[in-house]
Amino acid sequence: MLFLFNDAVFDLGYSRETALEAGTANGYPPEALISMRVAQVVKMVREAVFEEPQIARTNPEVASFLAAMIAWKTDEANAMLAVSPRHIQLTSQVQLRLASVSLVTVQQLGELQSAGKLSSHVANLSVWSQAPQRLGA
Repeated sequence: MLFLFNDAVFDLGYSRETALEAGTANGYPPEALISMRVAQVVKMVREAVFEEPQIARTNPEVASFLAAMIAWKTDEANAMLAVSPRHIQLTSQVQLRLASVSLVTVQQLGELQSAGKLSSHVANLSVWSQAPQRLGA
């Protein structure tokens, strides 16, 4: 499964297995990951982006784990925009949007990434300017 996290595309394979493997490697017991609800995963994403606003680029291992958790727990989303505006003081102020994007679009973004041409602007034009608000978290 391909997943767009901000301006980075990750190949997650099977999201459940990827999330369990990465989570276990980072100290999360499998049963804790299995029992997590979407709201708990959203909180994890907000905390991570609050601490490291460019996490999708600067820490791809953690970013792919978070993307896999979102994909697994929503069973719908394959794109996430998580933005930490300047001067926020609470993790709950991190803005988060989720979307289900066509496979063709995510593949094209992945190809642009491989060619070094994927930018925030391109991701915004391709996905976020057209995604409905209903999947906002």
